[in-house]
Amino acid sequence: MAKLRPRARIVRTIGDQLISGPEAALIELVKNAYDADSPAVHIAIEPRRNGPNESDGRIIVSDRGHGMTANDLIEKWFEPATTDKVERRTSPGGRMMLGAKGVGRFATARLGRNLVLTCASRRWSSGLEVSRIEVDWSVFEHSKYLDEIDIGVQTRPGTQEEPTGVHLDISDLRDTWTKTQLEHLVRELRRLISPRGAQDSDFRIFLDLSAFQQETDGFDGQGLVSGALAVLEDGHPSVDPKEIKPFSLSNVYHYVVRGEFDENGGFSGTFTNQRADGQPQKLVLEPTALANGEAPCGPVKVMLNVYDREGDAVVELFHKLGLTAVGRMDAKRMLDENIGVGIYRSGFRIRPYGDAETDWLELERMRVQNPSRKLGLNQVWGIVDITDERVSGLIERSSREGLEHNGQFARLKRLIADLMARVEDIRLDFRQMVGLSRKQAGDTEDVRDRAALQKTQRAVASLPVQYREKVERALRQDSTALKTAIGELETYQQALASRSALGLVVSQVLHDGRRFLADIATRSKYLVDGAPRLMEQSKFGEHFRDSFGKSAHSISDSAADLNKLFKALDPISGRRRGRPKPLDVPEIVGRCLDLFKDAMATNHVEVDIQLPRDLPRATGYEGDLMAASLNIIDNAVHWLGTSPHRPRKLAISATFSKKYVRLSLSNSGPAIDDRFLSRLFTPGFTLKPEGSGIGLAIAREAMRASKGDVAYDDEADQTTFVIEMLRVQGD
Repeated sequence: MAKLRPRARIVRTIGDQLISGPEAALIELVKNAYDADSPAVHIAIEPRRNGPNESDGRIIVSDRGHGMTANDLIEKWFEPATTDKVERRTSPGGRMMLGAKGVGRFATARLGRNLVLTCASRRWSSGLEVSRIEVDWSVFEHSKYLDEIDIGVQTRPGTQEEPTGVHLDISDLRDTWTKTQLEHLVRELRRLISPRGAQDSDFRIFLDLSAFQQETDGFDGQGLVSGALAVLEDGHPSVDPKEIKPFSLSNVYHYVVRGEFDENGGFSGTFTNQRADGQPQKLVLEPTALANGEAPCGPVKVMLNVYDREGDAVVELFHKLGLTAVGRMDAKRMLDENIGVGIYRSGFRIRPYGDAETDWLELERMRVQNPSRKLGLNQVWGIVDITDERVSGLIERSSREGLEHNGQFARLKRLIADLMARVEDIRLDFRQMVGLSRKQAGDTEDVRDRAALQKTQRAVASLPVQYREKVERALRQDSTALKTAIGELETYQQALASRSALGLVVSQVLHDGRRFLADIATRSKYLVDGAPRLMEQSKFGEHFRDSFGKSAHSISDSAADLNKLFKALDPISGRRRGRPKPLDVPEIVGRCLDLFKDAMATNHVEVDIQLPRDLPRATGYEGDLMAASLNIIDNAVHWLGTSPHRPRKLAISATFSKKYVRLSLSNSGPAIDDRFLSRLFTPGFTLKPEGSGIGLAIAREAMRASKGDVAYDDEADQTTFVIEMLRVQGD
């Protein structure tokens, strides 16, 4: 019977694949020290050098944890991918295990070609036991099979003075540690431990880079550890210059949101605006239903710091912290290098989340669509605390580089994106109020009124008669030119509304159109292929003649459905509008709902239509009513799809008076926060994480072009928008 027999070089191959670089390898060894309940881990790096002081380099990693016995070395350390830490999720000291992949030994092979491992552990029966192994990893690159390599284990009794723990002496380094690499390592180690628990942490990291000297290496290695960034967290230098202090921007912010998502996705927390009164304001988001492909990700704790990146604002922020020596360029550089939203578990960061270049929330992609509202990658620093893999379903990849992109990760991303969208709107509202951001433009109705130049005309009326006529003539010409230009803008705006409405329904149109065309194509081919045998006296001919009429009728029906589909789209095609016409409101609403039938089925949306039988016709442009209705229905279907509550209902009703017909569209989805009501129709405002913020603005402008309007009903029990239209007189 055949058996798998791994080649010896698989150790190097797996190490290179699982561990992306020397920094990642050292972080694995730090996690192993933590898992061993060590109070600290000490790392010392000596550089590779050529010339008179030639050296192959050395890395020493030591801890004072539980250590390993000779039996542990043989049965665990020499067994790659052991399940020990998977089955034993907590350490004897109660710490949650971090190194659950069994790849620590590959980290040592990744760092250097030679390893001397010394470990001391207490045995219940015979006191302290000290074990030692020497590994030449280059042997694994030349030997044929793993089982052909023998590694001796030396064991001796320990003395009373010797501490428990592990001492790794790695030599003949594979990498040349440059200043840039060491700076990166320092940043990685600073970010490894969550700043939230750093003050109370029972685990410390020490890094000795004193072997790197200005005279021989061109830089002071220890200065990289005890540099300017080290004092930013606590405001004073570390007592030990070798200690790695978790770097945090937790106290550096213009705006901050803190809180927690529960198991259902509901958020409860606070929002604080440091540029205003600095008082925490309650922030609550209702739970959202799981979208397609999502799965629950357990409770999640969140802290997000948000920054305005104007130069003066950044400098002022650092000066408030007492760092008056920090200039504009240095302040921006500090933010740029230490920005990012990190994901943490059991107090340790999961790489690469939180790196300045890792945009796992896709902030930059969304910012391109709406730069004045959306936050960029360099404007957010944060901590996302997740729970254990078994609770959250958020699983670290075997490569130790991020989480698996499963349904739980998709859910986590959407929860944070929803929270970010709410924060972005609160921030923009404040910035516009105090004049830090430009207010969005209003509608053309106000501009048209201004174009009449009434104030100017009143001022001209007070001029002497000999000047007045000439000035009034020039004013009339300018006013006419302005109104003409505004009319052209309105025409362009109406065309944009048509294109926008088409964009909302394109997926349904393609789905229905393909279905009708597929039926026509299939049955047409059947008729064409069978036509030569139409009069054939055979079983096929008889069957073909019997089915001929059915196929022809089906083709005719599909063609009629296709024609109906095109006819439904005609009002929003952007063609010349002509004059306003009487509108059959129930028929138009029905067509709009048909264009969303797939989306409503997917999101389990029920429609309740209660329209009076004697509802009079409205007057206006059919395309305007469709554009307004489609945008409001699209919003309703989206928000109903996020609601965990059933039934998800879209209710449509109408009332009328002597002058108006009013169409109400209500949905049982999430309520709109009162603070956002004044901005609902402002172009660019949206509560959707990836929304454009033009839907309701288009809906209102479209109806105003038909002498109607769209408004939000703040007295209704549910989220309700009302479309108001002029009534056809005489109906």
